[in-house]
Amino acid sequence: MVKAPRPIPPAVRDAQARASDPKASTFVSANAGSGKTHVLVQRVIRLLLSGVPPEKILCITFTKAAAANMAERVFTTLGHWVTLDDTGLDAAIREAGIAHPSASLRREARKLFACALETPGGLKVQTIHALCTRLLQQFPFEANVPARFAVLDDRDQNEMMERANLAVFLEASRIPDSAIGRALRTAMANAADVTFKEVVREACLSRDHFMAWTDAAGNATAAAAQMSAALGVSTEDRIEDVEREIVDGPNLPRSSWKEMATLLDTSSKADQKQAERLRAALTFTGAAQVDEYLGVFLTDDRAPRASVITNNFIKKNAVAGNRFEAEIDRLGPLIERRRAVVARDRTEALIHIATAAAAHYRREKLERGLLDYDDLIDKTLAMLDRVSSGWVHYKLDRGVDHVLIDEAQDTSPRQWDIVAHIISEFTSGAGARDGLVRTVFAVGDEKQSIFSFQGAAPREFDLRRRELKRRFEEAGLKFDPVSFTYSFRSGPVILHSVDHVFREQEIFRSIHAVENGYPIHNAMTDAGPSLIELWDLAVADDRQDIEGWRAPFDGVAMTSPEVKLARRIQAEIKRLVTSGTMTGSAGGRRPLRYGDMLILVRRRGNAFDAVIQALKHAGIPVAGADRLKLTEHIAIIDLMNLADALLLPQDDLALAVALKSPLFGLDDDDLFKLAYQRRGSLRAALAAQAATDERFAAALRRLEHCERRFTQETPFAFYAWLLGGDGGRARMLRRLGHEANDALDEFLELALSYERKAPASLQGFIAWLRAADTEVKRDMEISRDEVRVMTVHGAKGLEASVVFLVDTTTSPSDTQRLRLIHLPQGNAAPNAPGVVVWAGKKAEDPPAVADARKAMLGDTEDEYRRLLYVAMTRAADRLIVGGCMPGNMNTVRKSSWYDLITKGLANAGLRLEELETPAGKVMRYSRPDDAGDLTGAPATAAAASIALPSWLRTAAAPEAAAAGVLRPSDPADDDGHKIRSGESVLLRARALQRGTLVHRLLQSLPEIALERRLGAALGYLARNADGWSEDERAALARQVVALTVDLRFAPVFASGSRAEVSIVGRLERPGQPKALVSGQIDRLVVTPNEVLIVDFKTNHTPPKTAAEAPRGYIRQLALYRAVLAKLYPQRIIHAALLWTETPEMMEISASALDAGLA
Repeated sequence: MVKAPRPIPPAVRDAQARASDPKASTFVSANAGSGKTHVLVQRVIRLLLSGVPPEKILCITFTKAAAANMAERVFTTLGHWVTLDDTGLDAAIREAGIAHPSASLRREARKLFACALETPGGLKVQTIHALCTRLLQQFPFEANVPARFAVLDDRDQNEMMERANLAVFLEASRIPDSAIGRALRTAMANAADVTFKEVVREACLSRDHFMAWTDAAGNATAAAAQMSAALGVSTEDRIEDVEREIVDGPNLPRSSWKEMATLLDTSSKADQKQAERLRAALTFTGAAQVDEYLGVFLTDDRAPRASVITNNFIKKNAVAGNRFEAEIDRLGPLIERRRAVVARDRTEALIHIATAAAAHYRREKLERGLLDYDDLIDKTLAMLDRVSSGWVHYKLDRGVDHVLIDEAQDTSPRQWDIVAHIISEFTSGAGARDGLVRTVFAVGDEKQSIFSFQGAAPREFDLRRRELKRRFEEAGLKFDPVSFTYSFRSGPVILHSVDHVFREQEIFRSIHAVENGYPIHNAMTDAGPSLIELWDLAVADDRQDIEGWRAPFDGVAMTSPEVKLARRIQAEIKRLVTSGTMTGSAGGRRPLRYGDMLILVRRRGNAFDAVIQALKHAGIPVAGADRLKLTEHIAIIDLMNLADALLLPQDDLALAVALKSPLFGLDDDDLFKLAYQRRGSLRAALAAQAATDERFAAALRRLEHCERRFTQETPFAFYAWLLGGDGGRARMLRRLGHEANDALDEFLELALSYERKAPASLQGFIAWLRAADTEVKRDMEISRDEVRVMTVHGAKGLEASVVFLVDTTTSPSDTQRLRLIHLPQGNAAPNAPGVVVWAGKKAEDPPAVADARKAMLGDTEDEYRRLLYVAMTRAADRLIVGGCMPGNMNTVRKSSWYDLITKGLANAGLRLEELETPAGKVMRYSRPDDAGDLTGAPATAAAASIALPSWLRTAAAPEAAAAGVLRPSDPADDDGHKIRSGESVLLRARALQRGTLVHRLLQSLPEIALERRLGAALGYLARNADGWSEDERAALARQVVALTVDLRFAPVFASGSRAEVSIVGRLERPGQPKALVSGQIDRLVVTPNEVLIVDFKTNHTPPKTAAEAPRGYIRQLALYRAVLAKLYPQRIIHAALLWTETPEMMEISASALDAGLA
């Protein structure tokens, strides 16, 4: 089916035309889904149409995939133009932004495809690293790099870093009294060996911070001196001297601790506890003794104690009390000094070891003629910065006239500096070279800057935009900042919700410059209906998880909240697809498919695994993980175990794993038959059993083939035969699914790569493979009808009709533990390298480090919010927000994704439906006019025109009057009950809110275990009682929980009672027309002999007797009773009002109820 072209608003077309104008430099700020790639391609085509040679255009993209996609779209468009007639080509040129095509323009347009293909050098669409590689290869002498350098891949870089670390550690152990030897001892005292290796690696690869600082300092000693000064301590300060000063001061020297402890024992329990701490300190030595002694003055969190000794002790022992108070004052500065010296010593050790490891790493790169990705940027920038590089600038200036930058928000400061060099002559003024107009085009969205770990700095986006605007305008050149606010992807509810989630300045300052104000998104006029669902959080079951012996030992427990959420997601996906729910814009509505579903997580963990597992168990096609660790994939584990069994035939376990794999096809029962009561190896048992069992004979033949081949062939040739000629790949895919293809392809690629670097042996290859931490990034673009499960980082640039957000309650610190703290740089340039400190425990931070840590955590929080923006804007029609209650909490963390979305939706002004489903509560937000099309029906072909029968045109007879509808909760006409004195409109609104909260709690709390009710109530009120103080929420929670356990009301909340029971029935009354009764009973209790109807009343003072109850309340209960009497004709029906403010249940007599119906 050919989709009709979407109607594009004039404002959008105008913005696209301005952005693609080849005569103006443009900086485009493009919201998610606003068509930035389309405009990027459109600008390239308009540049070509205006006569710019392809080789004069440079397009810089963020990834190789983006570069390939952009080039493909340009060439596809130009190739299509060749096939069009004049009318069609005119329309296409107008679509590209040129209002009045001419015959000459059509001729040029038809030449562009061949021109772009055949021009030497061609159209340059490449990543910044590819650009730098090309420049360094073009100017190796000027850049001081090997003429035929090679670029290190991540795997080789990891291996070289391991070798560098090992060399430094061996040197330190060989000469323990050297600077490196002493540094290693200090470092190992502060961290485990694995953690320290990670810190050293992080420091060596922190090229823009740690290594830039130490390189600028000149040597390790100079860097250590700078760091000491930044921490406010002298390089001469020794930790032993500071600690001795702490424990042997004038007020409470060590010699007096025992005596002081005896004195404290005569006082209160609090003072006796302090005596125990003093005695404990005496049992230690060195730093441990200092820590124990400081425990007298500091809490476990290392904060000052509110009270060190009691006032009673001071009154009785004035001299000793004064000594304690003087010691408190004396220790404050010493504690801070000790923390600073410890941080200095720890960081100095890291400086010596990291700089030595970096030197080894650099030396090996130089010897082998290698550059890593950071080198590409550093060497290029250094070359362009040198005054002597005029020749390079001249060649660049003659080669590029138009620069286009994609994903500008992910461009690092140093990469921007390279671009600035390339375009430095663009602003020399009009006519600077041959009268050419030379332009810069940058497009991005700082709200989507989520790659800070790759060096991206979101603030650079706005800074560079302002700088470019200033430079071009000062040169008298046209510079046009353009904003794209219309989304071609998301529906109006999604966009409206995004705007409100990021409405407050405290929130939107995290995603873009404060001057821009809160974000504004506009939906296309033909966008289909959209909605957001907020699910209640999954909580762990109280029951113990019991599994069979076949259950995997490392699987997620079936009672965990992650598994419950995963099952709920798979059920919802199946429902959406099988019910024919529609998707798409107005011109192309169609039923949802599994490929329209995208499940997003912040990180791969239990929820990630549980979702994939639940989808597979339900038979729902799923694409698998977006990234996988190669050696942890089951197919690769099978291949490696086969190698182990071939290399060491006595390894029964490896052979058992291989035999059970799809390569051989045996199962547990077969293995038991082989292994039970065997006298020799498993290999021998297989040979013995093969004579009588064809399954074992087939497995033995294949194993013998493998044994012959692996000794004669290279690892690649052996595995290529095993997976290809022997049919191993087909057998694996039948059991594991097609996603195993990616792992098998990467495995063979690595086997081939290994053979290029080392002697080809199976043993060497397997050892090399296990030593690496190879990750495979899988292409998750829609190619098959499968659900995609991936991280938000991986989903950048993708979209889906339905998006599920899974781990919405975690905090940024869950995934990023700060090890290296960057201290403020004072008056240095914005991107100048500053001092870096190896952080210890947060509670032990010196003041300078504590402030810097806080700033870095603030940056992490900002990126956490930008990640939420990216996640929400992947959705076209439906955004479903779920999550798991954190295990040690009864409410979600403030400012978590779940909290931000909940608060944003509460103030969004959307229509809210609260739905109770078997899986849990759903809060659905939508627009009222979308309500009829949210589930939709399958699309049907338009019916052929047929003649209508004449009776359809005849007016229908008047319809009999419909029965009236009685709603028990409607107030009676004469219901004149008094409202509390002094109640204002605001107080009335507060009372209504209170009533809603109480009803909801009384509905849910009786179903929760008694010991968890208060926590559940507090959690619910924290999320829903807006404007209430913590004390008010706590008081209401205690009041409602007390109601549910009050013995007077035990039958109301007993097991089997039902909450919020909807009731509909037809009521016949003498002398009156039939009427429909529709309402909802707050609590219904049905026993074999009786029925009890209870209605909760929260916002009125209860009357003294039942006779004084408001008539409307009596009528409400009477209507419920009349309908239920038909359902339970043999049972006595009671009705009661339960007043919640002064807990009292008031039963209404049968005579009063009968009168209420009159």
